[in-house]
Amino acid sequence: MVATLRKLKSSKDLSLFIDDLLTEEEILDLAQRIKIARLIIDGKTYDEIAVKVSTSISTVSKIGQIIKYGKGGLKKVLEKKA
Repeated sequence: MVATLRKLKSSKDLSLFIDDLLTEEEILDLAQRIKIARLIIDGKTYDEIAVKVSTSISTVSKIGQIIKYGKGGLKKVLEKKA
């Protein structure tokens, strides 16, 4: 999968690839997870995030566990400055 993603040369190519590969619901789910992760990294409480993103504390907690115990990829990408 990584080798395939590396072949994409632009943001537009990546966007087209994602649009072809995932359903609209899957894309929205991924976007929500990224938003939750960013808010956790920014120091928001799980309660604040659940209200802001209109999701359950359980969902926020799952993303929090990924940030805390995962391999670090999500945190590394989100902490990078644009």
